[in-house]
Amino acid sequence: MTLPSSSRTLLLLALALVALGLSLKLKHYAGPNLYGLQAQSWLEGRWDVPGPVEDVSQYGERYYVAFPPFPSVVLLPVVALVGHERVPYRALAVVISGLTAWAAWRVLRRLDIPEADRPWLVAALLAGTAFWFCVVQSEAVWFFAHVVAVTCSLLALEEALGPARGWRAGLWAGLAFLCRQLCVYLVPFIALMVWWRHAGAGRRRQAREAVLALALVGVCGGLYLMLNAVRFGHPLDTGYAGMPLSEFLAERVARYGLFHPAYVPFNFFHMFLEGPHFEFGGARKLAPLGIDGMGTSLTLASPFVFVALAARPERFLRQAAWGMVGLSLLHMLHYYNNGWVQLNAQRFSLDFLPVLWVLVALGTRHVEARWWKGLVAWSIGLNVLVLAVLPELVHAWRRL
Repeated sequence: MTLPSSSRTLLLLALALVALGLSLKLKHYAGPNLYGLQAQSWLEGRWDVPGPVEDVSQYGERYYVAFPPFPSVVLLPVVALVGHERVPYRALAVVISGLTAWAAWRVLRRLDIPEADRPWLVAALLAGTAFWFCVVQSEAVWFFAHVVAVTCSLLALEEALGPARGWRAGLWAGLAFLCRQLCVYLVPFIALMVWWRHAGAGRRRQAREAVLALALVGVCGGLYLMLNAVRFGHPLDTGYAGMPLSEFLAERVARYGLFHPAYVPFNFFHMFLEGPHFEFGGARKLAPLGIDGMGTSLTLASPFVFVALAARPERFLRQAAWGMVGLSLLHMLHYYNNGWVQLNAQRFSLDFLPVLWVLVALGTRHVEARWWKGLVAWSIGLNVLVLAVLPELVHAWRRL
């Protein structure tokens, strides 16, 4: 007997909630969320934060949060109500994920993707990538930043591919940058999409809307530069130099600096070739203890992304999208850190994934549904195994 579509949807939603609930049992981050700590300091009229704590930057006798500030703005009202120590970060990330799903659905509608395919593609983005891991680990500053950045990126894409109001698309792109600096490569893509969408309205309208988009991004960038100047004495000093490193990361930076071609082989293998590394321990190395924190490659963890290669949109959109993805990849492959710690994912890929996901959606028109949906099912299933099932197995094994 075949279930009605509405019943299948409810069943899948129930299973998704069960999987999410199980994954929330993953180990909590022990330290404070630096965005909440920053919001608390703002409410107290200070730029600096109490320290030392992990990943704060020391300048003089004071400590500062070097990460871009917009997630702290998002947290301000909640911190004002309950204080930074009692903010339910995971619950907030789940709520933000609802907005992410809504924005993703709207993007698919702008692309004229069949309604029956949209739930698969939204699920692929939210549950078949690093996004899920970032939601369940959002008590830590690094992961909460990704959740907010992906949401802002999708809202920018929805506007640029729809009404293409330059000021609104630019604002969302600028806010994405104020979550994750590598979202800077989203900016030219959004400006180009705004220009492209107004092609029939004349060059004056094209130029006006594109300039508005860049102007709003400029406002966001200007605020970031001002914040740097206030805290670190120079607008181009982001404060990362004052962030203490340890172990192999400290050794890397001491020898090669933050960016260097020496990092490319390691980052390339983890981005495209590495599988999940399950760890075993105990006296006979038979107890499953978890999974390696270096993450799993896109090829093994989220293979549906390669459906993007089949996309055949208009040439302008295709070139702009691949240009954005390529520049982001080139940048992050030269970076000293690949996103560690992360489970079954390469979390830095979330900086370009919303644009790549647009190409994936367009690529599904040229790939048989059973193939691309099978890849989506694999991606989600592996996340379920690593984030929801494995922690339960580890817990059960330790009780034996």
